Amino acid sequence: MPLHPQAADFLAQLARIKTPSLEELPIGTTRRALVLGSAVKREPPQLARVETRTIPGPEGSELRIRIYWPMGDGPFGACLYFHGGGWVLNDIDTHDDVARRLTGASGFVFVSVDYRLAPEHKYPAAIEDAYAALQWVVREAANLHVDPARIAVCGDSAGGNLAAVLCLMTRDRGGPPIAFQALIYPITDCDFDRPSYHDNADGYFLTTKQMKWFWNHYVSSPQQMSEPYASPLRAASLNGLPPALIQTAEFDPLRDEGEAYADALRAAGIPVTLHRYEGLIHAFVKRVDQFDAATEAILEVGSALKSLVGD
Repeated sequence: MPLHPQAADFLAQLARIKTPSLEELPIGTTRRALVLGSAVKREPPQLARVETRTIPGPEGSELRIRIYWPMGDGPFGACLYFHGGGWVLNDIDTHDDVARRLTGASGFVFVSVDYRLAPEHKYPAAIEDAYAALQWVVREAANLHVDPARIAVCGDSAGGNLAAVLCLMTRDRGGPPIAFQALIYPITDCDFDRPSYHDNADGYFLTTKQMKWFWNHYVSSPQQMSEPYASPLRAASLNGLPPALIQTAEFDPLRDEGEAYADALRAAGIPVTLHRYEGLIHAFVKRVDQFDAATEAILEVGSALKSLVGD
């Protein structure tokens, strides 16, 4: 399909602004700008309550999370959410609107995790934070009013990477079990020679050059890029992982690796729903004001959680 008209309009607006590419700016400047530009969008769903807390992280550290409770009576299913941003950018504030909408769409308690960012905290700091957050949710299930047997994970882009890797990690470490994974245009591999990296290298928001920049900040050596907890598509086995919903965007450098991960999960006998959003670009789900498909994708995640994990 051709580029969706809403994607074309969005890209034209960016071109008129003529802002420098993110890899050309100091990381701190980009981080501050992203927070300032991330207000809650139109018509946010009504939620029971939202709380920001600090919980124990790995090796005595502290980890900030934000918990979103839906309306209604529990116990609820729970979903840990990991924001995108190439492991370098964004936080629970930049993705607050998405987490609210996912909570409303699913009826699940969402726990958004403010994992440590690179390059200050290199791989595997972020995934160890994710695992610590999962353990905390299971320990505190009764206090959170959630069912520990119905815990899912969700993330977009680098957050989708962390969600996928967390499923591998908890399988390898013998728990806690994860019931479902929703991966929104996830990073699953470090192969820049896939066709989508060439076809969508530049001009569609996320660029191939930026992806290389993100990876270089995330890992301490090129060899780490191929480790399964960095590139889950390279895991020796995907057996025993939870069912998955994987959403990709047609004009996204990450399209092919997300779809390859869906194929690999299916080959391992894992139930997978794959939905390629035709004509769309990376990061569209975060922008409900610009893309009608953002709401569609959020509702799809919500429906998957309800039907595959429980209401």
